[in-house]
Amino acid sequence: MANRVKSDTSKVSRSKQRLSPEPEAAPVFYANEHLLKRMEEMLEGVRSDLVSKFDEIVSGAVRREITTALAPLEAKVTSHEQAIADLERSATDHDDKLTTLGATVASLNGMVESMSKKCKGLEGRSRLNDVRVVGVPEGSEGSRPTDFVATLLQNLLGLFYKPALDRAHRTLRAKPTDGEPPRPFVARVNMFQQRNEILRKASEASPLIYNGRRISVYPDFTAAVAKKRTAFTKVKKELHCCPGVKLGLFYPAILRITLPNGQVQRFEDPSLAMDFVEKKLKNAVIPDSSTSLKFWSQVFGHVTRLLPASFCALHLRQL
Repeated sequence: MANRVKSDTSKVSRSKQRLSPEPEAAPVFYANEHLLKRMEEMLEGVRSDLVSKFDEIVSGAVRREITTALAPLEAKVTSHEQAIADLERSATDHDDKLTTLGATVASLNGMVESMSKKCKGLEGRSRLNDVRVVGVPEGSEGSRPTDFVATLLQNLLGLFYKPALDRAHRTLRAKPTDGEPPRPFVARVNMFQQRNEILRKASEASPLIYNGRRISVYPDFTAAVAKKRTAFTKVKKELHCCPGVKLGLFYPAILRITLPNGQVQRFEDPSLAMDFVEKKLKNAVIPDSSTSLKFWSQVFGHVTRLLPASFCALHLRQL
């Protein structure tokens, strides 16, 4: 038994001696390990070099492709920048020019408005010596319309002289056909006083009849002036109903109202004139029977002083 134990002990000791490295093999082991580390370092260096070379190759190719692709875009952007700069400069120049033109246009508008008013005024005043004769049949004047109109006015108005007319002609429009009204005559009177007398007598002698047809004589105003004067027609009718009130319509369209106390009012706006008549005159001036009787007595007394006594006695007997 003891011998068996000793033999087993000797086997174990021999096996341990075989497993432990021998002292001669230690330098070789460390040399291999150092070689492996060097190989790993070399492989890492090679890998780094390969990666860097690959990155350089790939990045260079990509950069060249991107540069090639972006070159036209960069040229377009540069061209657009230049065009935008030119547009900005042009817009600034145009803005300055528009500012100058705006001031010029405003000035010209003022001048045109002023010149237009002056032209209308000159046109209207150039017609102050003109009269318009309406209702004369076509062809009645023959070949000498000026003499015809002068004779017509003298006969119709009972003038003791033949008006001196510079010219007379029908209005410049197409000759009317059958059934249409005749064209009016426009006659220019040489003297303004004769023109006023013609209009006054035409108003007093109305209606005027020539060959069975009614003839009218009016001032020859422009369309704008005639429209302004026509707007006062209603006011004038209201004023005629107010005793003691005098009125006059002056050129171009200024209504002058003279009150019984001598106060004078002038109106260029028909609405303001109508308000004045309704608020100041119609409510304030209400004629009674005594006032009307006194007024007509004064008129009759004035007429009797002017007419012959025999004429007045004859008419009184008829009454």
